[in-house]
Amino acid sequence: MSSKLKDRIEEYISRCDHKFLSRVPIIIIINGRNFAKVTQLLDKPYCPKFAECMLSTTLRLCSDIEGTLFAYQHNDEIVVVTRNDQSNETNPWYDNRSQKICSVTSAIATLHFNKHASSLQLNIQGEPVFTAQAFEVGTVAEAINTLVYKQQQNFHTSIQAACLYNLLTKYDKNNIKDMTAGLGIDEKIDLLSQECGIHFNDYPTLFRRGGAIYKAPQIVDGLMKNKWHVNGELPIFTKEQSFLSNIFRMGSDIFRCDNV
Repeated sequence: MSSKLKDRIEEYISRCDHKFLSRVPIIIIINGRNFAKVTQLLDKPYCPKFAECMLSTTLRLCSDIEGTLFAYQHNDEIVVVTRNDQSNETNPWYDNRSQKICSVTSAIATLHFNKHASSLQLNIQGEPVFTAQAFEVGTVAEAINTLVYKQQQNFHTSIQAACLYNLLTKYDKNNIKDMTAGLGIDEKIDLLSQECGIHFNDYPTLFRRGGAIYKAPQIVDGLMKNKWHVNGELPIFTKEQSFLSNIFRMGSDIFRCDNV
């Protein structure tokens, strides 16, 4: 094998083998590809079995992705916040290589979701596939802000979905589009109540605010251990700001603060 050829090909590969910065939070966003079609036969706007399947997939990702501190799940999206500096000896997951991180993450999500969906006999169409993208943020505060943004995004999406699928029992999509155009959040909630007799807050918290997985102290066989905790009753992050900050403070950020 020509060493010149080998060096040239390896250089092509290395130029695209981006590595994330060290000692900053890394955020991985996992999305279902074309899930509007995949889930078209499921109950709308909220399907408990689908939500269970997504949370199970989130838990599997938390267990497999090294350095995970917190994961937020809403609709067909999972947001994982991970750190690689919990000690001086910590080796970053896949050496912080973005392509490795994204490809392995999407593969784990796809395999687990399909297996769990089959066990629940979830009525999905085609073969579900997940995509992944990852990026770093400069501070823990920005990681928290990302989660705040994602919860706000979910809030808007869930209200829009509730209006659409409930109003479809009375109107066609074009009429619904005209009815909801330019309406604010409160106005859409009022429209849902007036037209369909449905109160948005009666939907499960998991649908309205999303779910999360993070480690919390639990008693196991008489001993206190940090175990993954699945939370489907999240607070509104902007109203209870200490919720996220306390979770992140109990993780590797203690190490960061001690060594700045």
